[in-house]
Amino acid sequence: MLPYAIVADDEPANRDFIVRLIQMAGFRVEGAGTGAEAIAAAAAAPEGSLTLAIIDHQLPDATGLEVIRAIRPAYPNALIIMATMHDHRELIDQAFEQGIDVFLVKPHGFMELFRRLQEGGGGNVDTLRRLVIDQYGPRPYKGQRKTP
Repeated sequence: MLPYAIVADDEPANRDFIVRLIQMAGFRVEGAGTGAEAIAAAAAAPEGSLTLAIIDHQLPDATGLEVIRAIRPAYPNALIIMATMHDHRELIDQAFEQGIDVFLVKPHGFMELFRRLQEGGGGNVDTLRRLVIDQYGPRPYKGQRKTP
């Protein structure tokens, strides 16, 4: 059985592109246009099969952070990625606090994500934990910056 993924993005062209990319990496993918649809798709996943969730930060009915808070407890081992055009340190820190594994800046990070998913054979997503992928490439997330 193929590993299961959900892609939540309210822009149909973006969602379709990401769905196809993740399918080419060896996943069975369910697309969602809203936060409610993403949460329902995660809940409908066969037990224990949700391997990957890519969640846009701005959805019509919820923020990506709200969706992540809703699905993370049920899927502690799933790779959860926040995908956004908003490359702000505060948002990156908030997203990791909510339980994401990868902060991906659109559109730059998708090909790096695809490459790593293919290398991992679809179901092995462990090489993608605690990463920021942006226009400069992937780098480890090292936690919140300390303020004096």
